[in-house]
Amino acid sequence: MYEEPLTRETMIARLRATMEHDERIVGVVDYGSESEGRADQWSDIDIAVFIRDTDLPAFEGSWKTWAAQFGELLLAFPGIQDHPWTVYKAVPVPLQVDFAFHPASKLDIIATWPNSPLSREAMIWYDKTGGQLSNAVQQLVGRQLGPLDEAATFEKICGGFWYYLLFAYCKLQRGQHWFAREAFNAWAMGNLLALLKFEARAFERWQASSASWQLEQVITPQRLDQLDSCIPAAGSESLQHTLVHAALLGREVCTSIATARHWPWPEILAQELIEKTIPSKNPSKDATTAQ
Repeated sequence: MYEEPLTRETMIARLRATMEHDERIVGVVDYGSESEGRADQWSDIDIAVFIRDTDLPAFEGSWKTWAAQFGELLLAFPGIQDHPWTVYKAVPVPLQVDFAFHPASKLDIIATWPNSPLSREAMIWYDKTGGQLSNAVQQLVGRQLGPLDEAATFEKICGGFWYYLLFAYCKLQRGQHWFAREAFNAWAMGNLLALLKFEARAFERWQASSASWQLEQVITPQRLDQLDSCIPAAGSESLQHTLVHAALLGREVCTSIATARHWPWPEILAQELIEKTIPSKNPSKDATTAQ
């Protein structure tokens, strides 16, 4: 169907041209980086498509066929919350396009999204709702995306870090090395990254992005060096040492945040866990070596 190489820009043009003439679709918005002025050639495309309620079931039932008209599909599957996620053959790399289909009667959900578009025009591809879609998007323009309650947010990420660090430690002691590694990498580390951003008061897009987003640009070089020591190499012994480094860094960061704001934090748990994770010397081995 298409002869020219697919780029991000040409895909956007194809999507807009097709959907604007589809009578089933009443509105389309870009809820990703494009609408916030952050897109580049490596960015995916995130679009929410509002479809007439009566047409939505059939539309969702044949969405892969519908999506195939825009280019060569390399992947099409139900992603997070079963939203249709796709990958198209493109240059310079395969292009990710994430769709989200919604009934036209649910336009009010837009007001709950963690988005802050530059303008209505930057987010809205087109609106056939008589302005209802435009009015909903206007509520998002310029919205601050920092934590809604800083104290509650700190309690959650601080608690999550120490909880999952202990969880990982226990699994490692049981000999479940990969379970421990997953718990640390996926759960404990995510909370540690959030704590580091919280300490730096790097709250831009807090509600909308991963804690790792732009982390290198917002934390101090010292903290970045400390964080690098929390990357485990292969083997259970390396993971054990990593838990120690993570616990020590976590204690520093939690103390810094809590002291400045006079907030409580589980420092007794932290101390006990640090004492558990730091390998103790074996007296009998030391004595043998001395002889």
